[in-house]
Amino acid sequence: MSWINTLPVWQWIILGLIPPLIFLLYFLKLRRTPLEVPSTYLWTKTIEDLHVNSIWQRLRKNLLLLLQLLAVAMLILSCSRPGCQGEQLVGDRFIFVVDQSASMSATDTLDGLTRLEESKKQINTLIERMKKNDTGMLISFSDRAIVQQSYTKNHSLLKRKLQAIQQTERGSDINEALLAASGLANPGRTSDRNSNVDVQVAEALEATLFIFSDGAVKSVPTFSLGNLTPEYRPIGSVDPPNNVGITAFSINEQMDLGGQVQVFARLQNSSLVDSTIDVELYVGEELQDARGAVKVPGLGSASLQFELTDLMSGLEKATPIRLKVETPDVYLQDNQAFCILNPPRVANVLIVSDYNKYLDLVTKTERVRKIANVQLEDRSYLKDKVYLERATLGFYDLIIFDQCSPDQPPACNAVYWASIPRTEGWHTNENLTTTPIVDVDSSHPLMFAIQMGNVNILAGQTLTGPQGSISLIDAPAGSVMMIGSRAGFEDLVIGFPLLEYLANGDTSINTDWPKQLSFPLFIQNVITTLGGGARFSTSRANTPGSIVLLKTQTPVDSIQVQDPVGSSTKLIPRSDNIFSYSQTDQSGVYEVRSGSAADLDQMFAVNLLDRLESDLAVRQELKLGYTEIQGKTVTAEARKDYWTWLVLLALALISLEWYVYNRRVLI
Repeated sequence: MSWINTLPVWQWIILGLIPPLIFLLYFLKLRRTPLEVPSTYLWTKTIEDLHVNSIWQRLRKNLLLLLQLLAVAMLILSCSRPGCQGEQLVGDRFIFVVDQSASMSATDTLDGLTRLEESKKQINTLIERMKKNDTGMLISFSDRAIVQQSYTKNHSLLKRKLQAIQQTERGSDINEALLAASGLANPGRTSDRNSNVDVQVAEALEATLFIFSDGAVKSVPTFSLGNLTPEYRPIGSVDPPNNVGITAFSINEQMDLGGQVQVFARLQNSSLVDSTIDVELYVGEELQDARGAVKVPGLGSASLQFELTDLMSGLEKATPIRLKVETPDVYLQDNQAFCILNPPRVANVLIVSDYNKYLDLVTKTERVRKIANVQLEDRSYLKDKVYLERATLGFYDLIIFDQCSPDQPPACNAVYWASIPRTEGWHTNENLTTTPIVDVDSSHPLMFAIQMGNVNILAGQTLTGPQGSISLIDAPAGSVMMIGSRAGFEDLVIGFPLLEYLANGDTSINTDWPKQLSFPLFIQNVITTLGGGARFSTSRANTPGSIVLLKTQTPVDSIQVQDPVGSSTKLIPRSDNIFSYSQTDQSGVYEVRSGSAADLDQMFAVNLLDRLESDLAVRQELKLGYTEIQGKTVTAEARKDYWTWLVLLALALISLEWYVYNRRVLI
């Protein structure tokens, strides 16, 4: 609170004389004409008036005097301009972008609120500081962006839309939110090739961009701020909070060991200090195994392996397997993960190749014959009506294309060896010559127990996949094996051939990988993971918000899908007899029932399993394109005056005094 002296001394003296003058008005003695009367009984009011105007009469209570003095006091106080120091927003257009991804549910803020709640609290304060004619926009984002409210001057509407933003379990990608924010600030241009006229689509409008996030977002390599002035508000504790989460979870059946099931998990610690936790493994609702005092190093990870026996014998229906971190922390969404153990089923696998002896040999092993029916065809089969019908209706569980690619992607998972899908996002880049393997993503089920350190490649190409693709094998120049999603299916693309087909019909060896033990293991992983031969539907990466494609063993008119909270959704099949389910916003186990049957038909699991979301360290800077934004407050200091309220109060007192005087109200 502060006061500003805006008047010279002589004016303050004049103001100070006003209250005494008001008092004197109530002490004045009126000059009256003497008049003799026979009695004073009828002149009581006159005598009372004489008492009031007597200077020696003690001053009585008078409401008018009190109101007049209060009004003058308010006016005198307003001249001193009382007020306080505060903050104001610079500009007149503001865009509020709030992160609602999974990591924003962490409760490491000073008030014990979640990061999302703290973001909403701060944005609400900024909206209150906006001037009357300021306009604002509200955008929320996770792995997708939602414009909660376009530009408006209705600040109350902005607050209501802000409070309606809900927490999600999705990953984090700010790209869409930035594109939505820059729509009016950086309008595009259009041109007419015939007239050579290049004009701007709309007038560029400058705006201040507020980003409320913990900074755990995917990189934004090409974004240009243009007319946007960014301000990044990091949300969360400065030091990484205590959190150990599950970032990988998979199951694998060892058929050679009598149907023994192995469960693999990876735990990640985002805090600076070592953590000791307890974990439990459930099969259905039954506790199967428990591990106490599992140590996870600070800013590191730890792997777990469970051996489950006799689970496959007599298995008649899908059974969920759940891993749970019992030790509580500030972030609970990564404390559980799910897998589904399904009854035995042999996968239908098609290999399209002009006779690749390595693929032919490895698919004839006893292990592969137990889990898949393998059909080998040459490239001409892609034009056959039988193939077109089966590929469209989802007859195959997996198709391996060796140095070829169909015109239309099949309705199943696919492997493209030395070729790429004819879908958007896939590209080949730099040509490779005699290159080694430098890195393998061993956490992915496809690369389980695969050692590639002694593998060499003579020729190939590096790969670029669509957004969300994962690199499984890297060479010095880039990725040579990637997996990406395609409308509920997955495409595995390998950038180098096993054999090169020569013009004379012979072949030459392009890599020594088929001579390594890891090659047949890799083919088995491909068939079990992508072909369903492992009998585990969770081998597909179902993440919150993803689309899950479901098939039934026999054609049905509809299915019912029940989510983890019990809500049921009826689905009708597409023309290819595949059901598309998109309401996967919550992690957990989803149950599928065919038609009106009450019996469970199948299950699938949805897991976050995102290392970026489980790393709760708050990034103190955010890189947007080539601009690095430091997390700090840049609002300008401003003085908030109260003198206008005092003047309004004085006017109200004067109005009340006028009313009292005219109504002859006395105290």
